Order: sequence, then structure tokens, then C-alpha cells
Amino acid sequence: MSRLKLAQKRTYVQKYVSTNCMNHSILYYDGLCVFCNKSMQFIISRDKKRHFKIAQQELQLGARNYDSIVLVSKGVKYTHSTAVIKSLILLGGIYRCAMLLFIFPKILRDSVYKFIAKNRYKWFGKYNSCPSMPEDWKDRMIIEK
Repeated sequence: MSRLKLAQKRTYVQKYVSTNCMNHSILYYDGLCVFCNKSMQFIISRDKKRHFKIAQQELQLGARNYDSIVLVSKGVKYTHSTAVIKSLILLGGIYRCAMLLFIFPKILRDSVYKFIAKNRYKWFGKYNSCPSMPEDWKDRMIIEK
């Protein structure tokens, strides 16, 4: 993808996020990763309050490393294990128990996260192109224009 086209997509996403997503948290994920897609499906199917929007990571401003899920919530950017834990907490209910994972040092949590991220294609597979989400989730996706 050309740099100009990617810059145009990022500009659109930046405008969309600033005007439409102030009451939402945005999860950026690797759209080609099977594990990442299943994780997004897990979160969206349990997000009864419709708190989350999701976007492919190539649309995230400044994205260089696809080895991390990125959560942007209330203007704060979280990565790696912290993004996963915060996402579970935001789901509410029993998932709030994930806050107990913060007792482990960040360096340990992120080491485990990075080990899984490094091997995710080998263990779970990789799509040739990004799969489409179910039709009723289309309003949850931030899509480039």
C-alpha cells in the first residue's frame, strides 16, 4: 500500500475517531491474525453496552508494530498485556476479575504476551485477507474510506 494512500486512511480514521468515538473505546487489531480476529469476536459478542469500536491496526496512527493489540480509551493508549486486561475490565461483569492480573509485574505480563504474539501465526494461523465480520457488527467497525 502506498504511503499516500495509508496517510489518507489515517487522516480519515483520525477525523472519525475525534468526532464519533468519544464515548467508545477503540481496539486496533491485526486483521490477518486468526487469533486476533477470534479475540475481537469474543469481545464484541460480550460487549452488551456497545462500548467498543474495532479497527484494523494498519489504520492506527503511528502503527509500526503489529505484535500488539492497542486499546484507546478516554484518550489513553494501552498496548500489550495492559490493553488486554483493560479491555476485559471494560466488558464488565465477571471479566472485571481480570484486574487481578495487575498484581503481576508489567514486564512479566508483557513477556508472556510477546511470546504468544511472536508465535500466533504459527499456532493459530493467518488469513490471506481480512475476513468480514458478521453483518450486525458492521456499525462497530471503523473502516477506511
